[in-house]
Amino acid sequence: MCGRFSATFSFRDIKVRWNLQGDLAFEPRYNIAPSQSVPVIIRGARGNSVMPMKWGLVPSWAADASIGQRMINARA
Repeated sequence: MCGRFSATFSFRDIKVRWNLQGDLAFEPRYNIAPSQSVPVIIRGARGNSVMPMKWGLVPSWAADASIGQRMINARA
């Protein structure tokens, strides 16, 4: 998993391209780090929707979700 990434799209752009239901306030960001919220497209029975989710990897054995901020170089 990479530590940081960019999201250079606006919500309006992906709403049209992916035929998304609902709204989300999101503007382009160029330095998204683990633990920050990012839009994720979800396919469901009623079509595609989008919801904010936290960027990071939290292992099943973790006692505290904050470990996801330190797992930026995990490999399989």
